[in-house]
Amino acid sequence: MKTKFVPVIAAFMILLFVNTGTSGTIFSKQVWPKVYDVQFEQKGAFVVLEWKADNEPKDIYYEVETSVDGIAYKASAIVLGGFANEAHYSYQYKMKKTASSKTYYRIKQMNNDGTYRIVSEQSF
Repeated sequence: MKTKFVPVIAAFMILLFVNTGTSGTIFSKQVWPKVYDVQFEQKGAFVVLEWKADNEPKDIYYEVETSVDGIAYKASAIVLGGFANEAHYSYQYKMKKTASSKTYYRIKQMNNDGTYRIVSEQSF
């Protein structure tokens, strides 16, 4: 009888060892990449948004949002990845200016886990 339980016990020990390894969730405070040289320019019938970022992880992207009242924003574009130059990324987004008298624009830095931060906002 003892020999029949040895393989079962061995399998259980292996399963226990595998499931209690070093894997798991590591909780840490979100560290956002530095964003700088943010510019909002009105060029004729267009608004051009430009910004730079340093040392971005691959799970970061940007959302450009607009609002007519500065309170309720809606997504106008998603900007994925930058053009790398030695860990520096440059972004540019050009959009047609809306017909309303004043429009608010903002850049939101997003993470794939759903967290975000507002980088900058301006109105024209």
